[in-house]
Amino acid sequence: MRTAALPRPQLQFALLASFVVCAECLMLARHPLTLKLESAVIFDLAVVPAGLWWLLVVRRGLASLRTVGTVAVLSVAVCAEVFGAKLRLLAAPLELVLVYTLAREIRTSQSLPARALRTELSLFWYALFSWGRKAPAGFTAYKRAGWPAIYAAVLIMVFAEGLPLHFVLPRGWAMLSAALHVYTVLWVVGDLRAMKLRPIEVRGGLLHLRIGLRWQADIPLRDVSIGSAGTRGLKLGVIGSPNLVLKLARPVKLEGPYGITKTSDTLLLQVDDPSALSRALS
Repeated sequence: MRTAALPRPQLQFALLASFVVCAECLMLARHPLTLKLESAVIFDLAVVPAGLWWLLVVRRGLASLRTVGTVAVLSVAVCAEVFGAKLRLLAAPLELVLVYTLAREIRTSQSLPARALRTELSLFWYALFSWGRKAPAGFTAYKRAGWPAIYAAVLIMVFAEGLPLHFVLPRGWAMLSAALHVYTVLWVVGDLRAMKLRPIEVRGGLLHLRIGLRWQADIPLRDVSIGSAGTRGLKLGVIGSPNLVLKLARPVKLEGPYGITKTSDTLLLQVDDPSALSRALS
């Protein structure tokens, strides 16, 4: 007889931590608040979730030990919300630690959520803070496909739709609509700026394959050769037909947006100057 599979450790933790929070809130609602009860609840909310996370997740090698600190800081933040000003001074510096820890985790982690968040943050950086930076010498892959014209049309539609909606919709929906349209503008501008500032480069014995924030890989030049037109492979462009085929001596893993990865030994590119890139690779 087959036994039922247990839920994933992260789900077990979420269920048990939610039970702890609900039980403590029920305890506070049913009993008069005394110093002894308050101390017990604070201990439970601040310590028990971190212990559960270590027991169920970290001990099994599913997360690093430093994530226990993140869970502990989040637990203190929950205590601050429950007890208000009494724990606000304690929670404030710990929340700063939490922000630092999360930023470090996002920067270094190879998990899918962290890589996806890095893509979003990078898009916003290119949209807001990349102006004035000079593009390095390289081979771009966006003009021939017509991305500037496409994105210009998208921006015109965003403004043409967003402005009337802001005055027609109720206040709450108007604010939500404005936020979505601003996000779209930042995403479009950031993606276009990234394609301009992150071109394909050939230096140091490597092909630094960069198509904005969409695809990237570092490939030894000795492993790269020019393939014939019509060869099947991994198409890295979205619009238009490839104009350059790269045959690789071995499959290479390419990192895409939002944590996507693909592996192939044949890359189909659409670059703005395929002849110049072919000469550089020869």
